[in-house]
Amino acid sequence: MEKKKDRKAIVPLFIFFMAVNSFCLLFKNWLDAKGIDHIVLGIGNCILFFLSVIIYFMQKKSLQNPNPNVFVRSVMAGTLIKLVVIACAVSIYLLIAGKNKSNYAIVASMALYFVYTFIEVKTVSRLNKEYGRH
Repeated sequence: MEKKKDRKAIVPLFIFFMAVNSFCLLFKNWLDAKGIDHIVLGIGNCILFFLSVIIYFMQKKSLQNPNPNVFVRSVMAGTLIKLVVIACAVSIYLLIAGKNKSNYAIVASMALYFVYTFIEVKTVSRLNKEYGRH
């Protein structure tokens, strides 16, 4: 039963992940013409998807704890983890790319961050109701 709930919760993240990757592959020439490196955008999308899935499980586990402070700490830790990993990824990209960097791909990845965060919040809010907390 729990696995079914997990699959149901992760499906919106997976659908968005696949949609963005498909867009990057199908419209790679258009993206490159606009100055958005489709490979950087695809890698950013992968990083955000995996972070979102990991943080979903972290927050789900914290919801099972009767102490509400555990959930709050979990949300804060998830945000910190995402920010640190994303900052490291951007720093590594900027060091590797040098003058060939794609600022627009970084900005587009930031937009993806907001969409993933929105999906995460919606999913965890639904889980919160299922666990009887309001």
